[in-house]
Formats: sequence, structure tokens, C-alpha cells
Amino acid sequence: MKSGFVAVVGRTSVGKSTLVNRIVGKKVSITATTPHTTRSTIRGIYNGEDAQIVLVDTPGIHRPSGPLSGHLNLTAAAAIKDSPEVVMLVVDGHAGIGPGDIRIAKTLPQDSVVVINKIDRMNKTQIAAQLMLSFEKLGFRDNAEYVPVSAASGGGIDELREVLKSKLSDGPAWFDVEETSDVPEDFYIAELIREQVLKLARDELPSSIACQIKEWEPAYMLCEIIVERDSQKPIVLGKGGKNLGNIRRAVQPKLPKGTKLELVVSVNKNWKRNPERLGYF
Repeated sequence: MKSGFVAVVGRTSVGKSTLVNRIVGKKVSITATTPHTTRSTIRGIYNGEDAQIVLVDTPGIHRPSGPLSGHLNLTAAAAIKDSPEVVMLVVDGHAGIGPGDIRIAKTLPQDSVVVINKIDRMNKTQIAAQLMLSFEKLGFRDNAEYVPVSAASGGGIDELREVLKSKLSDGPAWFDVEETSDVPEDFYIAELIREQVLKLARDELPSSIACQIKEWEPAYMLCEIIVERDSQKPIVLGKGGKNLGNIRRAVQPKLPKGTKLELVVSVNKNWKRNPERLGYF
């Protein structure tokens, strides 16, 4: 039995969370086209016949532009430092290797696994070229592994699992084999709601959204959607509250049967710039 922790790191929007979901075989981390969707370290657990791979999904590493982005960078750095048997650097093969990828690579172990993602958008010649550029630019030694995959389509995922297994040590399963994530259910549902808000609001207020479950009884759940300014509240609500209805319908099938979901939108002034509120949300 092989088991261990794999930190999944990289720039924003390279497909880390989609990749974690694909490896696990189930949605454990929310995804969106907007940067900074992942804000916490979320562990997705792959259980195979001969291995348990615990994938630690981390926020995208980027140049900080404020307290929230700085907090996210620290969260990602802590995941790299604290855990893992393996570090997996994910790069966007379609966009190419950039200065941000090179900067991150310099902080990682020399035997990291480099995942060239989004090969579904590339032909074989382009994939080969990106593999060569990754080898040349990222600066890892020969014992690093380079794996082309498509998190969107699943191409190369079986091969990536085998590479990760080969890097892990013999040992017992860290989690029950029925588990696919270690996050509490109320946190997961709040994240699903935030995911839907991000899809509706798109680029208008992605980093200003926070969600938390305020009440949860056997047949009732109340989730608070938090924004920073009064002007953002109508964007979330939609005309006549239409957006809240769409969010509720999208999330309802994920809730325990018979649970009524209520959504409220509140304003918490400039919560991203308040260290205490930032840490809490």
C-alpha cells in the first residue's frame, strides 16, 4: 500500500482544482474562471486498490495586490512547507511557461512532479514543445517528472496517478477509504454556493464574495452571502431576486433530501481589509 500527501501548487487559473477533482474522481473543490477561487487548503482523497493519494489543493500563487491575495499566498506556502511527500507544480501548457511559473519552481523541491495541463487545446507538436520548454526553463534536476494531462477531459490522468504512486512511500491509509475529502459538509455546501455566485457575477465582484452557513437544522439551511459594499448587493440578488433562485436550484440537489435552502445577502464593509474578518471568512 502506498500513501501520502501531495501539495498541488501553481499560478492562478492553471486548473489545479479541476485537476484535483479529476484525480479523485469526484468534485471536492469548487472551480470557476475567475482567479482566487480556491482560498483554503482543501484535501481531496483518491482511494485506489494499492494506494491512497491525499491531494492538498492550494490557492493560486501570484503577485499580491492586497491583504486577501497576500493571505492566499501564505496559505499556499504553508501547504508546501508543512506537508508533503510530493509537490506537484501545475502549469498551463496552452498559455506556455511564464515568469510566474519559473518563480514558483525556484521555491520547490528538485524532485517535484510537473503537470503540463490543458493539452486538450494543443496538438502533439505543441505538447512536445511545452514538455521541452518546461524541462529547460523550470530548472528542476533530472529526477523531476513531467506529465502532460487534460484536467478537463481526463487525458493523461491515469498516467499521472501512477507517477504520484511511484513517489509515495509504503504506509497505511490516512483516511477512511470511503472518504473523498476532509472538509466539513457545511463548508463544502457554502463553497458550492460561492461557486454559483461566481458564475453569475463573473468578473464584477469575484474576490469580494464570502459565504457561510449560519443555520442548519434537519429540514432547513440558511446561508449568508457576504459582499463588501452596498453597490454589490444588487449584483448578487439579480432583478427581483432572480439570481438567488438560480443559485438555490443549482445547489439544492447537493443537499440532504428534504432540506430547504434559504439564501440571504449581507454587506460586511471592506471585510478583505480587516485582518480578523479576513481570517474568519
